[in-house]
Amino acid sequence: MSKREFYNLEDEITAKVKDALKAIDMVNIKRDFNYKAEDTINQFKSKFTDYAHLDRKTKNNVSMYINRKPPGRISGIVCIVLGSVGISLYGLSLLSFTVVNIISGGIIGSSVFVLLLLLFVISIVVLFKGLNLKRRVDRFKRYVTIMDRRTYITIKDLSKLTKQKERFLVKDLEKMIDMGMFYQGHIDEEKAHFMITDEVYNDYLNLKKQEIEDKKKEQRLEEEIKNLSDKDVQSTLKVGRDYIKEIKSVKNELYREEISMKLDKLSNVSEEILKQIEKNPKKVEEVNKFINHYLPITLKLINSYEELNAQSLQGENIQKAKIEIEESIDLINKAFENLLDDLFEDIRLDISTDISVLKTLFKQEGLGEEDFKNKK
Repeated sequence: MSKREFYNLEDEITAKVKDALKAIDMVNIKRDFNYKAEDTINQFKSKFTDYAHLDRKTKNNVSMYINRKPPGRISGIVCIVLGSVGISLYGLSLLSFTVVNIISGGIIGSSVFVLLLLLFVISIVVLFKGLNLKRRVDRFKRYVTIMDRRTYITIKDLSKLTKQKERFLVKDLEKMIDMGMFYQGHIDEEKAHFMITDEVYNDYLNLKKQEIEDKKKEQRLEEEIKNLSDKDVQSTLKVGRDYIKEIKSVKNELYREEISMKLDKLSNVSEEILKQIEKNPKKVEEVNKFINHYLPITLKLINSYEELNAQSLQGENIQKAKIEIEESIDLINKAFENLLDDLFEDIRLDISTDISVLKTLFKQEGLGEEDFKNKK
């Protein structure tokens, strides 16, 4: 380049490379962190797998965490017997009372009828209470059989094995835990896992805590990487703007020449490209070549043009070289305009999508153009 080339450009490039290397280091740190976090989580999950598939000969006896005499085991049978007897006894008594009362012409008082009816209803309630208690105990035994020696199972797996809905299972297990049928039973906050012992539940809590901490660390690392990326984008934009500033400086020196208008157009299009990158930093990769390759070459051509134009003797070779440079600037302008147009592609797609959605909504509401034609 000519004497107008940036003296600090080398320092800017060096700084940019350092930032890029730092970003690479951050990515490597994040990768190593993810590996370590994954190993930690896998250790917890491996432990849960062991809980879920304990061998039958294991020394860990989970029966100590299960109530072998669950509530409702005896009371349920008693309620069924009492309810059944009461229904039979009071039902027959009620029937006999009604028949006798009809035959005798209503001599017996209605208070006796009300009493018998009340006892009959109570007997029905007791029977259903007993049946519910017995069914719960039967389900409890079914759950225990399915769990076998496992201390952990997912609600989804339990649902498949029992043919019960997951929502019902959660409520049923919570009720059993409250009733003391599982001494140390726990269901997680997500209602997705059932654990029989406090040890397993504590391991689960530790796993969730570890996952939350790992997620926070990952977010912090991503934020640091993002900050580095933003810094890299700003550095790239600064380099681009410095090139444009230098091009404008040369243009001002050539204001009397025809190439001045072309350089003015070149500067404007280049500035618009950088503005779009500033609005959407994700597009920086698409213009890296524009900033780091095309602009330096363009500046070199312009500086060469200025040096040729400064020659007092404008020979044939100088005139030909200047024409070639002017034609090159035209080509560069066209290429930069195409690049700028490509940067608006996502915006165009978003607009097309919005218009398509509006047309669909209008059609559904009967507000489309064809609907108005039909009304006419």
